[in-house]
Amino acid sequence: MPLVTSLLSPPPQPLISTSKLRPITKLAARSLGFATTRKNTFRISGQQRFSVGNLHSDMAAPSSVGSPAKWAQKTVTIPAQKRGCHLITSMIVKEIGNELSGFKCGLAHLFLQHTSASLTINENYDSDVRYDTETFLNRIVPEGASAPWMHTLEGPDDMPAHIKSSMFGCTLTIPVTNGKLNMGTWQGIWLCEHRDAATPRRIVVTINGI
Repeated sequence: MPLVTSLLSPPPQPLISTSKLRPITKLAARSLGFATTRKNTFRISGQQRFSVGNLHSDMAAPSSVGSPAKWAQKTVTIPAQKRGCHLITSMIVKEIGNELSGFKCGLAHLFLQHTSASLTINENYDSDVRYDTETFLNRIVPEGASAPWMHTLEGPDDMPAHIKSSMFGCTLTIPVTNGKLNMGTWQGIWLCEHRDAATPRRIVVTINGI
């Protein structure tokens, strides 16, 4: 009989009154960007409602809250370039234009699949900047018979190319706005080729956004 009695009895009251929890819940809701619509009720983007007193919720399907994030990916091959820094913005945009057009807001990630070249963003107007950058790299990374490098099996320019690649890196992240790469007026994407006898370079472009 004690077991039957316990099953028929009303559920025990919570140890802590919900009225005591309301101030904390309101504070947490505001910190998460919820807007108070009436006493103890919060709304998100007009789609979700939470009532503190009875823990009631009325949540719309995720698709109605906002456009779901999407992805696109494409590998762009840049023809072999002579040693030096090259402006490749137009090549990249031409290859991924169709993919970019489907995004209002997002990020484009560029990944260069090589260890003897690099990517960077810099001046897109005066070609002297690219020439001076190459001059700088050649002066700070020694090359030739007097260089201290042990890795020389692939030529005297190979180890310096690896070092230069690590200096600038092989990745870029660029914001995407209304179907376009959202860079500054004077910014451009550079491919820096660090080998004398270059080969085509592959860049994987991944776009994520809405």
